[in-house]
Amino acid sequence: MNNTVLVGRLARDPELRYIPGYGTPVATFALAVDRGYVKKDGTREVDFIPIEVMGGSAEFCANYLAKGRMVSVQGQIRIEKYEKDGEKKTFTKVRTKIVNALDHKPKEENNKDKDEKIGFQVLEDDDIPF
Repeated sequence: MNNTVLVGRLARDPELRYIPGYGTPVATFALAVDRGYVKKDGTREVDFIPIEVMGGSAEFCANYLAKGRMVSVQGQIRIEKYEKDGEKKTFTKVRTKIVNALDHKPKEENNKDKDEKIGFQVLEDDDIPF
C-alpha cells in the first residue's frame, strides 16, 4: 500500500496549471517537514518535499494557501523517471487530492484601510452601541 501523510509548512506559494486537453487543475509546491529531532547544536533538520495536488484541491491551494501556511497532505509517493542530456534520472514527489489547512490565514496589516477604501465602515469595539 502506498499511502503517505505529511504535516509541514509551504516552502513556496502554490503554482497552478491545467492539464492541456483535459482542463484538470494541478498545483505544485514544496512542503517543509521537520525530521522530528533536534541536533546537538539546537538546530532542526528539514526536508523539502515536492507536492503535486490534483483536482478541486489544486484550486483551493492556489486560492487560499501561501508560503508559510501549515498544512497536512495525504497522498501517494510517486517516482518519475526521465532522461536529460543522455543521463537517466529520477524525481520523487507526493501526489495528493487531500490537503487540509491547519492554521488560520494570517490577517493582513492593511485590512482596515482596504475596507474603508471600498465603502465599508470599520467599527471599533467602543463604537458598538450595545
